[in-house]
Amino acid sequence: MPSPIAQLSRRAIARAASAIGVALLLACRSVPPCVTPTLEALTIRWGEQDSLGLDVRGYELRTTGELFAYRASGDSLRERVRIGRLDAQLYCTLLQQTLQAFRQVPAFHVPAAQQRFVEYVLPPVTRKRAVWNPRYRTHGNEPLWELYEQLERARTAQR
Repeated sequence: MPSPIAQLSRRAIARAASAIGVALLLACRSVPPCVTPTLEALTIRWGEQDSLGLDVRGYELRTTGELFAYRASGDSLRERVRIGRLDAQLYCTLLQQTLQAFRQVPAFHVPAAQQRFVEYVLPPVTRKRAVWNPRYRTHGNEPLWELYEQLERARTAQR
């Protein structure tokens, strides 16, 4: 039979391993410090779509930093695949740029055969979506265009 000290050591090791496992699990699912409780459900989306929004190809960034590629038809999701994870500092930079862009341009819609979009979704009630023609860079879409490019740079850095 093991000595009482050996039993304590095993228990201490088991507790420490359990605590480390929980900490790692929480670290993987936790949100960056810039995410306030009111923003925890936020999703940032961007990509391209046809003029009717029936063929949407885009990317989705969640507050955990998880990055997904997705395809949709209107609001119906067809496919979503996890493609990476952004570090907290980069996520916070993109979050601030997103908030700033939608403060500068709260609504924007320019019809075109092919469109780019950036979307800010905060359930249950907030959904802001800016849509523009990628052939024309204008004063009105400049903040959104810059945000789109920053999101694309972050996405391509994950590959």
